[in-house]
Amino acid sequence: MKKYILGLSALAVVGFSSCKKDDPDNQKPVIVSINEPADGDTLYTGTEFHITGVVTDNEELSQLKIDIHNADDGHSHERINGASHWETIVVVDLTGRNQSIDKHIDIPAEAAAGKYHIIITAVDAAGNQSDFVERDVIVRNSGDLIAPQITLSSPLAGSSVNVGDMLNVTGVLQDNLGLESAEVKVYLGSTLVHDHDMELAAPSHNLSLQISTTGWSAGNYTLEVIVKDQVGNKADTDVEFSVN
Repeated sequence: MKKYILGLSALAVVGFSSCKKDDPDNQKPVIVSINEPADGDTLYTGTEFHITGVVTDNEELSQLKIDIHNADDGHSHERINGASHWETIVVVDLTGRNQSIDKHIDIPAEAAAGKYHIIITAVDAAGNQSDFVERDVIVRNSGDLIAPQITLSSPLAGSSVNVGDMLNVTGVLQDNLGLESAEVKVYLGSTLVHDHDMELAAPSHNLSLQISTTGWSAGNYTLEVIVKDQVGNKADTDVEFSVN
């Protein structure tokens, strides 16, 4: 009888071990560190940058996904000279439970300048996905590193207009090669009360707008002018004025 009981006990242990081995892997991998790039790094078109770091998993790693896309607000269409926002997804195959990452990624020479967002995610062999790691970087176009220039003649800082009058916005927008777009915004505090977009092409543009203040409240306002050139270099300027 004792031998019989022992035999049943042994079978129970074997059965329990088999069940444990067949349990699904629900534990997600971990991106322990991403050392490069750092937040705010400046990268240049026509060069490469590195994604470096360490990834681990409890059983078996599978892939690292690197998603790169433009993070600038505003216009997203292709620029006149062919420079366009860079978007790519790079997949790196991984093995084992612990792996160091050193992936070189080429930045296209024609990529538009601007802010770019990098999202990094690891996946294990069971399909579990890690928490993602984000980096925000600045890309400069090596073919044109010069930002546009904004010269405003009106409104002048500290000037005022009466409610119902026209706000005259005048000045000169210039670039060494070619402008692409301009945006004129007016804020009352943090509230946007006017937004005007313009598509441009020439190296110089005489800015001349009349903005109605009918219906505006009296108070302190901020005029913001944002200009981009044909490879995405950006300039902006603010002027504070009042409405009586």
